[in-house]
Amino acid sequence: MGDWNVFFATSAGSAATLVGLLFVATQLHLGVFADPKNRWAALAQSTLTILSVNFALSLFFLMPILGPQIRGEVVALAVAVAIWRGARIWWPVVRITESGRRHRLAQSWWLLVLPDIVYVYLLTGAVGLLRGDTTAVLNVGGALLSLFLVSLRNAWRLVVNVEQESH
Repeated sequence: MGDWNVFFATSAGSAATLVGLLFVATQLHLGVFADPKNRWAALAQSTLTILSVNFALSLFFLMPILGPQIRGEVVALAVAVAIWRGARIWWPVVRITESGRRHRLAQSWWLLVLPDIVYVYLLTGAVGLLRGDTTAVLNVGGALLSLFLVSLRNAWRLVVNVEQESH
């Protein structure tokens, strides 16, 4: 894991930075985020979940003496919690019918489908680690990078687009 330490440290730091951006975005538009059925509130919660998984797993992978099986179990548990939480966040938003089908599909893509695809990719890394394959950390790293990109897009939209819609 020594070669991966810089990656996981950078990943944890980047996730923490984006969490800060997320908190700034929510503070700027507190009224918008008060309603949990609001799509912006759902996007903020989804992004926080993604960043929390990224941050926690990155820090966990920095722990020096853990074997691949334990790492695989923790990744699998994190994926299960993240998928469950993503579905809970997505469900109230998808039930809102006033915005139309296209809007619901776009919300479903960013809140549920894309994160779940990346979580399944992360799960392939967990299965590899459970089997003792230490190269499966490449899947974990790739999935964390993908989660970071999704959360970066979401955080940017929360900072810029909420302001545009409120006017």
